[in-house]
Amino acid sequence: MINEDYVKVPLVFPTTDQTSTSSSDIFSMKNYGHADIYITVGTFEDEAAVTLNKSAAVAAATVALAFTKYFSTGCILKYTTPSVDTVAAKDETISGAGGAAATLYKDTGSSLIMHSFNGTTFVTGETVTLSGGKTVVADGIQINEDIMVPRTAASNTFDLDDVDNRQYCIPIDASDLGEGYDCAQVEIATMDTVSHIAVDVILSKPRYPAEIPETAIYD
Repeated sequence: MINEDYVKVPLVFPTTDQTSTSSSDIFSMKNYGHADIYITVGTFEDEAAVTLNKSAAVAAATVALAFTKYFSTGCILKYTTPSVDTVAAKDETISGAGGAAATLYKDTGSSLIMHSFNGTTFVTGETVTLSGGKTVVADGIQINEDIMVPRTAASNTFDLDDVDNRQYCIPIDASDLGEGYDCAQVEIATMDTVSHIAVDVILSKPRYPAEIPETAIYD
C-alpha cells in the first residue's frame, strides 16, 4: 500500500531459516509520526521472544526500545447457559471439551473474546471451562478469526505463540524513540528451520505528504 498517508515497508521477507536470531532491516521514522509493525507467522514450531531496538541512524541498532502494548490474532466464541452470572477475569485459560484452548481477553456475558487460540475448533453445544471455575455452553464455533486483540508486553518483550498462522502488531510513535533516536529494528529470537515468518511496517502520519512518500530505509 503506497499513498500519501501510509507506506508499507517489508523488513523481513518470508523465510524458513530461523536457527539464529532474526534481525529485521532498520527503518527510519524521521519522516513519519507513527509505525505499526506486523509480524506474520505461517508454520511455527517454537515460542520465540520479540524485542525492539533503536538507533540514531539506519545502522547498528543496539539500544533497547521500550514498549508495552501489542496486538495478536484473536477470535470470539458465543455462549449460553453460564454456570454463574459473574464474568470471567481477563487472562483466564479457556478449555473446550473437545480440546480447543485459548486465553481470555474479555467475557462480555454472552461471548468470550480470546487470543492464543490453539486452532482446535470449538464445537457447538460442548461445555467450555474457564480456569476461574465458570463453565458455559458453546453457541456455535469460534468466529471473527481476523480480529486483533490488545495485549500487554512485560519488560519490553513478548513471545510469539507456538501456533501456526497468526499475526502480531506492535504500534509505536516517533516520540517513543526518545531524544536523539529516529530508527528502529525488530529482533526475533531463535526458532527452527521450519518456522515461516515475515515482518512488515506500515508508516503513517507523514511529515511531508506527497504523491510518492518519503523513504523509510534511509535516514
